[in-house]
Amino acid sequence: MNFKAVTLMLALSFFSCSTMALNEDQWDYKEKVDNLKSTPGCQSKEEATAQAQSPYRVKKYSQIACQADGYGWNLDEVLDSGSPVCDECAGDDKGKYSCHLANVKVKCKIVKRGW
Repeated sequence: MNFKAVTLMLALSFFSCSTMALNEDQWDYKEKVDNLKSTPGCQSKEEATAQAQSPYRVKKYSQIACQADGYGWNLDEVLDSGSPVCDECAGDDKGKYSCHLANVKVKCKIVKRGW
């Protein structure tokens, strides 16, 4: 009985080591062009443009753009932060703007899948 248990444990340990996943330093990359989310509320054109171009906002919404491709995708770097596009608000906020960045080019990465 002990011999069978030891043999089984050795066999399982051999197969578990030989079927390990790839190292985490092997990545798949892809580039993506996307528009980022508009700024909340309505402000003057200068304030809305500055808010849309803030480094925090660019990084945050670029990360979200990469994650939209599926589980495991992350932002590697922002290649081009795009250009601001402003839309005039309607109603009581006429004359104020909400801006977003168009054609933001990002490089996304994911751990290479496989054995």
